[in-house]
Amino acid sequence: MTSRDETIQLHDTYLSRHKLPLFRQFGWDVVEGKREGVFFWDVNGKRYFDCHVCGGVYNLGHRNPKVIKAVSDALGHLDLGNHHLMSTERSRLARKLVESAGATSTGERMGRVVFSSGGGEAMDFAFKMAKGYTGKSKILCLEGGYHGHTGLSMGAGDEKYTKAWNYKPEGFMKIGLTDLDRIETFFDDETAAVSLETIPATLGMNVIPRETMQHVRKMTREHGILLILDEIQTGLGRSGKTWAFQHYGIMPDIFATGKGLSGGIYPITATVYRDEMERVYEQNPMIHFSTFGGSEIGCAAADIVLDHATDPEFLAHVNALSDFFRDAVDDLVIQSGKVSGIRQVGLFQAIEFVDVSTCISAVARLNANGVFCVFSNNDRVCAQFMPPLVMTMEEAGELMTLVRQSIDEAEPRDLSSSDFFSTQTEARITSANRHL
Repeated sequence: MTSRDETIQLHDTYLSRHKLPLFRQFGWDVVEGKREGVFFWDVNGKRYFDCHVCGGVYNLGHRNPKVIKAVSDALGHLDLGNHHLMSTERSRLARKLVESAGATSTGERMGRVVFSSGGGEAMDFAFKMAKGYTGKSKILCLEGGYHGHTGLSMGAGDEKYTKAWNYKPEGFMKIGLTDLDRIETFFDDETAAVSLETIPATLGMNVIPRETMQHVRKMTREHGILLILDEIQTGLGRSGKTWAFQHYGIMPDIFATGKGLSGGIYPITATVYRDEMERVYEQNPMIHFSTFGGSEIGCAAADIVLDHATDPEFLAHVNALSDFFRDAVDDLVIQSGKVSGIRQVGLFQAIEFVDVSTCISAVARLNANGVFCVFSNNDRVCAQFMPPLVMTMEEAGELMTLVRQSIDEAEPRDLSSSDFFSTQTEARITSANRHL
């Protein structure tokens, strides 16, 4: 068995020598070993509550038995499939995704699906479809947002994700979170779409007010502009509804899902869009495909995930946990003097601290005490706090005991000596709408 030190040396030599010093600052220099349910262990046996869940990948916990069985059964008679051929598994999953979005009171609904293998690829396709369908070139998106690290998706995110690569895809215009209430003032004849994370994760999980999101939907519809919503982290039950946009009573024109769709076992992502957009393929049906998109093994995992994400009892449990954590963090606001509140929709949540240095210190203490979490990279006054959706109430109580201990131990840090913090943007948002 390879030891922890040997693994670190291999990582430093063959993967990334620049990440390890940063990881060590926060207790992220962990080599994963056993993993199960809401926990993982390092190779030396230290247990961690997973409150990062790889951005939503482990919504159903690590090594969920139902997902493992579905994938194991599929391996008995399937493989990846062929993207040039029709697939029963892919077709059934597409129908399930479309139906999961439901319909608005005016009859708006989704129509079709394109599968991918990663979230960036799913968003790349969303932007391609928006530009191809409208014949326009500009996408409005949030300053400080995040949609992935590839191609067009990188261009839609914060500038730091393109600057280092000397690459800036054309056609993306960034606006501030507070500009959404006047989104129509940024429209012009070349605006194809507005693209938002339904709840911006890397921007600190700031909850867009209901009236603001409904205004964005109203204005985009009136001006013939598409609305793209990135549900890669917020979807699949994480918000307490199947899709976070359902909290707003709206239907986007396109939305992307991923991460949790894999069940934590086999990568699969999807872009869901309105039926009329299919006309882009009329002249050439072969203008887009993905070799590994919608693999038939991945479909088996995703089928189980959607069963959970559309189950009323499962969603009721998510919302009960959400209530528990909100009450517990509200108590910390009063007791600790270090916490400002919780930004939360369902279990898509972040603990907001009184300042950046306290947050950074708290994240380090949480990891030291066996709670793996990260700060929001574009709003570092917040620690992302995303336990698996299958967590029991007893586990939630044990987790909050560790959270209280860690916050008690947290002392503000001097960040001026850190190359990382001195060269990166700190908190962008100092006050947030914490709940819908």
